[in-house]
Amino acid sequence: MMKRIKTIIILIFAVMLVAFYATGCFPGGVDLLSTGAEVDARENTTIAQDSSTREDTGEDIDTRLNELKEGLIGAPVVLSHVSGEQIFGSGDRELVFLKGSAETGNTVEIYVNGTLDQDDVQVDSKGIFETLNGVEIIEGNNVVELIAVNSSGRKSSPTKFSIELIVPQKVEFTLYNNSNELVEIDGAYYTSERKPEIYLRGTYLPDSHIFIQANDKIIGEVVSDQSGIFSFSDIALSTGDNEVTVWAVTPEGFISAPIFESIAVFKDIITPYPSNLTGYQNGNANYISWNSSIDDNFNSYKIVRVEDPCINPEYPENDVIVTINDKSTTSYIDEDIEEGRSYYYTVWTLDKAGHIVSSNVLAIPKPIYTISISKVESFTDISVSRREWFYQYYEITNTGNVTLDLQPMMLWIKLNPEPDPEMELTPLWEVHLWNPDNAGSYYYSNENVYESYIADWATNGNTTTEEETTYSTDGLTKTVTVTETTKNTEKNDVNLKRVMTVTTITTVTDTDLTTGIDTVTVATDTTTEIVEPERIGSVIEDLDPGEKIKIGVKIQNISAANNEEIVVHFHFAPVDCDGYFFVDEIVSTGDIFAKSSGRN
Repeated sequence: MMKRIKTIIILIFAVMLVAFYATGCFPGGVDLLSTGAEVDARENTTIAQDSSTREDTGEDIDTRLNELKEGLIGAPVVLSHVSGEQIFGSGDRELVFLKGSAETGNTVEIYVNGTLDQDDVQVDSKGIFETLNGVEIIEGNNVVELIAVNSSGRKSSPTKFSIELIVPQKVEFTLYNNSNELVEIDGAYYTSERKPEIYLRGTYLPDSHIFIQANDKIIGEVVSDQSGIFSFSDIALSTGDNEVTVWAVTPEGFISAPIFESIAVFKDIITPYPSNLTGYQNGNANYISWNSSIDDNFNSYKIVRVEDPCINPEYPENDVIVTINDKSTTSYIDEDIEEGRSYYYTVWTLDKAGHIVSSNVLAIPKPIYTISISKVESFTDISVSRREWFYQYYEITNTGNVTLDLQPMMLWIKLNPEPDPEMELTPLWEVHLWNPDNAGSYYYSNENVYESYIADWATNGNTTTEEETTYSTDGLTKTVTVTETTKNTEKNDVNLKRVMTVTTITTVTDTDLTTGIDTVTVATDTTTEIVEPERIGSVIEDLDPGEKIKIGVKIQNISAANNEEIVVHFHFAPVDCDGYFFVDEIVSTGDIFAKSSGRN
């Protein structure tokens, strides 16, 4: 009976040994792919032979059982984790520390996702092993296998379990110089301030508490909004090395890993030197160049261009056509130009501290303020009855290369006959400059032309004489005073202004009426003054190169009698942004003549 029990136990151990052999062959030649009947037959034969042999040789069956037991290695048992366990980490890799039990004297091999991670983890005298340096797992699901190895190199079956590393969203943020300009800071920050303050903006999970630390000091806490956005202002830094740290606590209490941002702050109080801008036009492109910046903290060149001569090309108010970050680049070709137009350029030099300086303003090509005028309708009938209008039209064209304004000017109004202020009824005319394309728009209106006007600006050798006769109180002396005034206007070659010279000669003749003897006294006085055309009405604004505008001259006979006449003469001058008009470019309507027919 005892022999039968031992035989059964041997059979059980034999089956267990078959599972550990990868070759599929049992000692003694048993093929794992054989049928069950064949295996049973072979096992029975082998056991019977073994038993018979050992009985014949006198060996104890217990000795054989001990030998079989010594060939089996127990698999490790994991104590620190359970399969399927979830671990929350702050990065895409994390260390886990395993603890378990195995047979004393064995070592443990650890595989992570099929790759050997450690092979020398010792099992102590109490049957406990630990991974003191940790085992690295990656984000997602990880399969961990542990295999015990005895001193003979025999290995146990693997103990497998899974660990899932869950990595929540990372805190992401960007540092800027301030909340308005939003110039991103990337490692180095140049400033003119001793303790600059910067701005932070970032994203994380909604409704999380965000902590901000600057140089080992927590300076603030904010809560991300429903979109996960958060911001923080006035982060004070110091000159030198700084570190900004941000971490978050989710509504569930998870603490994210801290995110570090190092910033080196450099103080710069020196403004860059301005560049001297030069250039020329060649074909359909403008070529500009400037001298290189000598600023050690150079950031960029910004080329600003405008078309309106009334606008200074300013940064950042006006269009930047190109930004150049290479300090050694000192030229640019602008091919995006319109033929026949002048453009205005500046080059702005920026340093890393935010200092900025402009070059001179360069116009390419040189601005030309020229206009032309032509009569577009001619009237043969110059006679108008009372309360009737006389019309003459002109077309003015901007023939220059810049946008300009037009300034109407009065050269003269001549009335024939000259008005007599003592007469109750005197010739009366109305004179207007108007826009025929907009009947309600007038550039100039004079509704009561009573007297002639001759502009001093146009006077050339004009002389007027006035004579006055008076008598002494006793009636014995007659005094005749003759005042002769000559006005002569010429252009000054120095400042190109027109200078009027007024020469006044006063001749006083005293006659003694009792003797008839004359006493003559002559005095001469000369003065000079700068004179300009008589600007009238409103400026006609913003005439672009090539643009045309129609001007209408309207003259109405209010109360002029038959054959009374009026002559008007207007000028139009190009005007720049400062109100300076270009005298040499003035155009004229010429004399515009109208005559009263005297009819009611």
